Amino acid sequence: MIRRTTLHALLVVAFLLALAPLPALAAPPSQDACPGNLLANPGFEQGFSARGAGEVEVANGWEPWWINGSPAETEQGFLRRPEYKPENAQVFGTRRVHSGTFAQKWFTTFATHTGGIFQRVNVPAGSVATFSAWVQVWSSQDPNPDAVVEPGNYRVSIGIDPTGGTNGAAGTVVWSEEVMQYNTWIKLQVQVKAQADAITVFLRGRNEYRVKFNDSYWDDTCLTIVRPTPKATNTPKATNTPKATNTPTNTPTNTPTPTPVVGRISLLAYQDANANGQRDEGEVLVPGVEFTLQTADGAKVDAYTTDGKSEPKVYDQLTPANYVVTGKFPAAYVPTGPTAWGISLGPGAAFDLTFGARYAPTPTATRTPIATRTPTPTPVPQKAAASLGEGLYEISGLLTLALAIGLGVGLYLRRRKPS
Repeated sequence: MIRRTTLHALLVVAFLLALAPLPALAAPPSQDACPGNLLANPGFEQGFSARGAGEVEVANGWEPWWINGSPAETEQGFLRRPEYKPENAQVFGTRRVHSGTFAQKWFTTFATHTGGIFQRVNVPAGSVATFSAWVQVWSSQDPNPDAVVEPGNYRVSIGIDPTGGTNGAAGTVVWSEEVMQYNTWIKLQVQVKAQADAITVFLRGRNEYRVKFNDSYWDDTCLTIVRPTPKATNTPKATNTPKATNTPTNTPTNTPTPTPVVGRISLLAYQDANANGQRDEGEVLVPGVEFTLQTADGAKVDAYTTDGKSEPKVYDQLTPANYVVTGKFPAAYVPTGPTAWGISLGPGAAFDLTFGARYAPTPTATRTPIATRTPTPTPVPQKAAASLGEGLYEISGLLTLALAIGLGVGLYLRRRKPS
């Protein structure tokens, strides 16, 4: 009888546990999120492997890179090699995974680092490549993952080397604008024109201060290209046999000075009313957007603020070089696309950049009148209230379990009672 009663109790407990909600996993990666993606293992779901050391575990298809400091610097905690690990949503939850089960993580503890991962991809020369990635950063002295206490000024960016080089510190890499935000997912994007038959995409994180936690989590990368339009070839026409002519006297001619081939960039900011990331008919220009044009090494070329009437702003005499364009919307607007572009401007190349944002003004707070002569109730300490709630919850669980066990025992004894 005791064994049967125990069995009934275990069945009841198992049934109650089955009703408990399971922890949610990250949403599966959408197959349509990046049609035509050229990257291998773009969402880091296809396995990880060690690269020379157990603490360097990188997603398959990608390679690690970092900048080493001098021996004296690394000894003091500056510019050390980061540790690379997979972030598993089934183990650590979905906080740091954008979609699917895995994200790529790298970090240092009480040290600074500059590094990330890269992947080289073959593309036709002259293709316009667009690269994007999602990233979340946690930088803090406090082990509470919800807290950001004395962060290390951790900045993230992505880049493309249009020449196909694999050195993340090379001057040929065109980087997006660096962003410093914590505990929220950020989408970074950069665009260049391929100058060779391969390009290399880079993810980069770097912190300024040696705080305890300097972690970045990366997911859902995307690389697409627009192939160059093939030039039409002219069919040679038949030529008539020339008639003999008198040989002219040679006269010196001046050699014309070649005209330098320049590039063009146009800028435009619009109100993206439906937040679909593209300008549709009827969507108006936005005034007050601060555009900054600078070279990839940080030299300022120009600054321009839109008036919402005379755009696009056109720069049509730009020397071929790598440029970074950033746009800052007024506070009432929420960007619906990238606010920074890296441009590899070749001779004669042209880029028309549009920046969209949704108008979302902050509502004005209204003052609620305060009732007069209303006695203030004595506040109940939150901790006591919480303890009371938790106690009631535990008691209700025990009562449910006891009721289930008692019901099972009663049914069993009724069946055993002689007729």
